[in-house]
Amino acid sequence: MRATAGMKVKRVGVYNVLHFGHRQPHRAIIQEGESFPECRRCGSAVVFEFVEPVTERDDIEHIGYDLDFMDSVLRTFAKAG
Repeated sequence: MRATAGMKVKRVGVYNVLHFGHRQPHRAIIQEGESFPECRRCGSAVVFEFVEPVTERDDIEHIGYDLDFMDSVLRTFAKAG
């Protein structure tokens, strides 16, 4: 499954995050019901691919802790509150 910024997350899990040229792909946890966030550098050109369901792992963190996505995630939470 591929998704782009602004789409609603339908399945909690670990996603590959594919940026538009400025950064290597990485993985992040994204929760069901959130929106896939825009990247601060490549905007809505970022693509998300589902990899696996969430398990107890320390090497992958929620997308909101990533500096490239922090502003976008915080804006989403502010709108919901």
